[in-house]
Amino acid sequence: MNDKQNKTFYQLIAIATFTKLADLLISAKTTLPWLLTSLGAPIWIISLLVPIRESGSLLPQWPIKQKTQNVHNRILLWRLGIVIQAAAIGGILFAAIFTQNLIAGILILSALLVVSLGRSLTSLSMKDIQGLNIKKGQRGKLVGIASSISGLLSLLTAVLMIMAPDEQSSTIIVFLISLAITIMLISLLLSRNLTAKFADDDDTLNGQDGLWKTLYHQTDLRKLIISRCLLLHGALIAPFFVSTAATNNDNFQLPYFIIASALASFLSSYFWGKLADKNAVKTIFFATLICILASVSFYIFTETDEWWLNIALFFILSLGYAGIRTGRKTYMLDIAQGHTRTNYVASANTVVGYVLLTLGGFYALLQTWISDYVILIMTGALLVGLFHSLTMRAEK
Repeated sequence: MNDKQNKTFYQLIAIATFTKLADLLISAKTTLPWLLTSLGAPIWIISLLVPIRESGSLLPQWPIKQKTQNVHNRILLWRLGIVIQAAAIGGILFAAIFTQNLIAGILILSALLVVSLGRSLTSLSMKDIQGLNIKKGQRGKLVGIASSISGLLSLLTAVLMIMAPDEQSSTIIVFLISLAITIMLISLLLSRNLTAKFADDDDTLNGQDGLWKTLYHQTDLRKLIISRCLLLHGALIAPFFVSTAATNNDNFQLPYFIIASALASFLSSYFWGKLADKNAVKTIFFATLICILASVSFYIFTETDEWWLNIALFFILSLGYAGIRTGRKTYMLDIAQGHTRTNYVASANTVVGYVLLTLGGFYALLQTWISDYVILIMTGALLVGLFHSLTMRAEK
């Protein structure tokens, strides 16, 4: 890479680091389940956190792609998405300070939905930004480095939380949410002078096909979508680790879960990125295997009084899911380019968003009937996803 490419590479690492750190600080798998539990929100609301967080950022991407395909400078869309997210996190902060019980749950879910809408803009546009500025063979490395650095920063934040007294847990959560807003705004400043423009002649698949026609004709895309729908259970199962600890223990253990998530990201993301640059499909396979190990172990030991075991298994789950995300993102960047990539990202995310919303309602319903077996069902979906990954075409 020349000097300009190097500068852009590290600029994108800095931006990705800050946005990932903000995501970790208001995570639907750690911070928000603990916050809702402490505010007395109903358990079914916790079951909806990850589906709302993820589906809200995925469902709008196809219509957004259709409406914004003529916006050649994709950085403008990304900046708008960041502003929307920062404002919505402010709504979560308001709910955390001034409300409780069901009202708190509804307000936080509503604000989380708006956060997700902003994220749909940044997710769609950032794939274009990275694809236009970073060459194949370097993209997994970028994702991995950013995840590792954000994991380290989140780890330091959690250590500071542990040093604070237990009775200040509510104050700490408010601080985390406020910090997430600040970090989002910093990432906006870091985008100064960054450009990502499609060439005027880059009109491949530029909105010519509808959503379902695109899926029908693109075999690789269909297989990736099926894989994502099965493997997202690695994210859906995570809040149960945290809510179980919050229910069964009096101590403030949220910092330890954040440490587990951050440490997993810090230790593994660079490795997963390097592996994904060589073979993203193998990365997905091995990472899924790790998630299955964690899920089965959690199901077996879910009634244990050893609080550290929940955190250890959450660490293993986070380790595996970091690999799934890195492998999936690298695969998406590498199997297409230009507007074709935009079509792939938008169509895949929209379909997965519908599936997530459906699964969220399904598991919320199951939680009231057969709560003891929900984790086992999710683990079964991961197992199917493991074998399905073997059918995906190598991208390199």
